[in-house]
Amino acid sequence: MPPGDNPFGMAGSWLKCALHTHSTESDGDLPPQALARQYAAAGFDVLAITDHWRLTRVPSVPSLLMLPGAELTFDLGQPGWTSDLLVYGISEIPDDPGGDRRNWLVNEEEHWEQRTFPDLATAGRYARGQGAVAYVAHPYWTGMDATALLDGDHVSGVEVYNASSELECGRGDSSMVWDAALAAGRSLHCIATDDSHMPLFDIGLAWTWVKAPDRSPEAVLHALRHGHSYASAGPVLHEVHRDGAAVEVSCSPCRAVILQMDRELGCSVAAGNRGRRSGRILETSESGLITRAVIEAPPPEPGYMRVRAVDAAGYSAWTNVL
Repeated sequence: MPPGDNPFGMAGSWLKCALHTHSTESDGDLPPQALARQYAAAGFDVLAITDHWRLTRVPSVPSLLMLPGAELTFDLGQPGWTSDLLVYGISEIPDDPGGDRRNWLVNEEEHWEQRTFPDLATAGRYARGQGAVAYVAHPYWTGMDATALLDGDHVSGVEVYNASSELECGRGDSSMVWDAALAAGRSLHCIATDDSHMPLFDIGLAWTWVKAPDRSPEAVLHALRHGHSYASAGPVLHEVHRDGAAVEVSCSPCRAVILQMDRELGCSVAAGNRGRRSGRILETSESGLITRAVIEAPPPEPGYMRVRAVDAAGYSAWTNVL
């Protein structure tokens, strides 16, 4: 992307988005309007209710913009293996997406169903045909590797962190899958989500900030499609910009700022006397945590760069370097 696409240098406002949630229309515990009230009370600006194979509609209110969405599914090449796709701005859901019917499920007890597209490419094309934006959901949790992502030309990114998957079984962080796809040449953005099913237990654990010129579905979809955003489970990123081999990051107090690149090329700065420092800490908080740092990438020129900032509690924020 050209430097002008860096969201940290763009005009507009940062909107806090919940992009993976479930209501009683599928396997969530709250009715859609009650779920929306909970997210509005928690300080979110945007909510997508992504029920399984359901297009759940709730009107927006001044304090909360509703983004149409759904969680769809695609086959991974053999019976019993599927993964999921979060689709935003979708207007309809197909009755028969053409996948392996052996992978279609109806769970009446938990009130959800699953149909499948034959592969990620087909699912992405379907979403794109409606002008929608698609992100692969929790690939580490579903056991999906980066190979499948290489065929997703109409997929904008990956859910790098899913709080529900992390709480359930420790498979919430899909950074390795994201890295492998980036290293293979796929330009993918990232989101972080609650994947809320059981409010009040799983609201406000992870979110995505988008930079948008206004509070409209069109502006949020544009930001998600082009990566005018960053993902977080805690830290705030105030600025990320690149000047040649150096990347400068301004953030809420963090114990480490990491520049992640191809294989062994990543480097970092850390507060205190731990770690090998590949850059300079420019500013710290009163407690000595990093609030501004510059990280210097070693040669050779990496295929990609992304930043991860880690706070004192171990929670991260993630973004590509544009």
